[in-house]
Amino acid sequence: MHENSNNYKFCIKVALDNAKKRINLLNSKDKKSVLEEYKEWMKDGISNHSVLLIREDPII
Repeated sequence: MHENSNNYKFCIKVALDNAKKRINLLNSKDKKSVLEEYKEWMKDGISNHSVLLIREDPII
C-alpha cells in the first residue's frame, strides 16, 4: 500500500507542476479565472470527483 501511496503522490505532484506551468502561460485575466477554479476544487476536497483539465489543444 505504501508504494501505491508514493505513486499517487508523485502523479499528483507532476499534475500540479504541469498545471502551474500552463497557468503561467495564460494572460492575467485567464490566469486569475483558472486559479479561482483550482482554489474551489482544492477547497472542496479530494472526495469531489470533478476536475478541471487544461488542454493545450482544447476540443470545442
